Amino acid sequence: MATLMLTSLGSALGGPLGAAIGGLVGQSIDRSLFGAPARRGPRLGDLSVQTSSYGSMVPRLYGKMRVAGTVIWATDLKEGGELQSGSKGQPDALTYSYSVSLAVALSSRPLRGIGRIWADGQLLRGSAGDFKVKTKFRFYSGDEDQPADPLIASIEGIDATPAYRGLALAVFEDLQLAAFGNRIPVLTFEIEADEGSTTIGDILADVSSGCIAVDEPRTVDGYAAYGQSAEEACSPLIEGYDLELHNEGLRLVGPAGAAATKVEEAELGCSIEGEGAPRTERSQGSAAALPAAVSLTFYDASREYQTGEQSATSGGHSRTRQRLELPAVLPAADAKSLAEAKLARSWIQRDLLKLRLPPGWLGLAPGDVVHLEGGDQQWRARKIVVDGLVVTAELVQQSRPVGVSKADPGRIVAPADRIAEPTIVALIELPGGDKAAGPHVYIAATGGRTPWRPVPVQLSGPAFDLTTSTARNRAVMGSVTQVAGPCGSALLDLDSSLEVQLFHSDNWLNSCEDEGLAAGANLALVGNELLQFGSAVALGDNRFRLSRLLRGRGGSEWAVASHEAGERFILLDPAALTRISVPLAAMNTAITAVPLGLADGDGSSAKRLLTGEGIRPPSPVHLNVARAADGAATVTWVRRSRLGWSWNDEVEVPLGEARELYRVRASGSKGTIERTTAETACRFEASELLSIGAAQMEVAVAQLGDFGASREAIVQLIA
Repeated sequence: MATLMLTSLGSALGGPLGAAIGGLVGQSIDRSLFGAPARRGPRLGDLSVQTSSYGSMVPRLYGKMRVAGTVIWATDLKEGGELQSGSKGQPDALTYSYSVSLAVALSSRPLRGIGRIWADGQLLRGSAGDFKVKTKFRFYSGDEDQPADPLIASIEGIDATPAYRGLALAVFEDLQLAAFGNRIPVLTFEIEADEGSTTIGDILADVSSGCIAVDEPRTVDGYAAYGQSAEEACSPLIEGYDLELHNEGLRLVGPAGAAATKVEEAELGCSIEGEGAPRTERSQGSAAALPAAVSLTFYDASREYQTGEQSATSGGHSRTRQRLELPAVLPAADAKSLAEAKLARSWIQRDLLKLRLPPGWLGLAPGDVVHLEGGDQQWRARKIVVDGLVVTAELVQQSRPVGVSKADPGRIVAPADRIAEPTIVALIELPGGDKAAGPHVYIAATGGRTPWRPVPVQLSGPAFDLTTSTARNRAVMGSVTQVAGPCGSALLDLDSSLEVQLFHSDNWLNSCEDEGLAAGANLALVGNELLQFGSAVALGDNRFRLSRLLRGRGGSEWAVASHEAGERFILLDPAALTRISVPLAAMNTAITAVPLGLADGDGSSAKRLLTGEGIRPPSPVHLNVARAADGAATVTWVRRSRLGWSWNDEVEVPLGEARELYRVRASGSKGTIERTTAETACRFEASELLSIGAAQMEVAVAQLGDFGASREAIVQLIA
């Protein structure tokens, strides 16, 4: 049963400020200009940790940001089961998978779009819009006319489902959770609210609904206005950029930007009724109360919007360190410049100047800049008191601009963002296996995504139910561009070579010594032939030339002369092959393997007609026909076993079948004689050979196994 976790959202940033305007006007002047008590502004951690609590605030986002958002709706985990086919006689296993559908609120201000998405810090959606995990995804920009999501409406009911207009949403449908330990991961989103950077002045005006009007051209790449009031949402920008605001009617405005006004010498020391007054009063704040260092925490786009910190230090003896958290996206150099400017301003403004001026200065306002006659230092008014007709002004030194700083943002190891490729899958039959094992096939797969993740593969056929297995490792696969010529299988082939084009850039082939060949290294399936290669020479562009070949391995000498360009090449690494058992009834039927990777469609499937190559015994060898003086012929041979390929002295290879039985055929111009024997020899009498016209005779021997006959060993005889 789905749970509607949040049905209404209240935001102090989205509607009229009402009575808050008076507090903003009356309190911000004192707090931002005369020294503020501790306030709770947005913390950077608030934007990187995903929440799902009732009443959680949703920020207004500007520019480009990375935010976690708030889960406002989710279903229970949905369980699915898949029957995994057992291998090597093992029983089938039922494996479970889980998925979830959920909606995440991102911004209380409309967004232009969503870029990358991370799940537990790993890419879930790449910059090209491709998902690394199976899911359906919908984005709602937060427009005032956006519709209700159809999935939420189908579960909750259309009358109980809000459209969340004015709220940007991301909706996942059936997000597969296997890659995240079958739990809902922490999601973070790269959002684009505005095209390009946004000026500080525009952000403050929008957040405050026009109550703050400041001509501040400096920009940020992104900003999250977050807090329970407009003051909390604006204060990080005002404090971080040292903006000086004063009231003008019902608005807070910045300095006019006019040139400094000169205060004449004769205007100093004004007093009421001729009382004596100093011309100027200077004081200096305590150095111990000033910061020795300022550190600024921010979001760094060059580090995938992770938190960065830049600091500035002074040579003073103060132990105070000022920390600022700015929920904005900045280059590291800009953040360092802000920290340096903040530190320099704190020390410059420890010098205070108090002036008593005549009525002609009644228009002096906080933020105005003046300079004394005969001096070059500029002073900014912080506080104005009018007593009678005497204007008492408290001023601080006007800070000088800080140049652009150099800063090292640090290094980040970002997860690879590669678009998943279609999975290339192959169905193959290989000799060997357990004596009791029935028919089986192997699945080899490559392509897919990088790094490789296990790919489910569905196997279907007319003789068995749909079954699912998993290709857990990427196989080294390719196609043959230059075939090897025919050659015997008894000796090392030093004359032939073949060239292959591998399918995936992560695949590679290595050479090996002759000792490695003797131990079975570099075994590959090329077309229908099993061969080994001792030399692999890289030709560039994922092409290799293979030579020093051992041909016809595993009884596949029958396929040595049947190669053609374009046939499949598969390196037989046991870790990259998945064995699937099939019923005996599936023999001589076509089966289909369909990979279920992210980029797989109908064209990714593979078909194969099952011939039983993996369960039939290999053909006999050393076939010999000896003629007797009376015209009879004795046929002898040596059996081989599908269970034993090593050459052990004085040790007979295992039979590999329930019984030993052979079919012997002698064919001449007039007919054929066929008989069955349990011995490795068979005698044909002269009269039998005469009856079939054995002047030119073909003799063939096949071993009869539990699941089928071997290929025939054939010899031609001419009288």
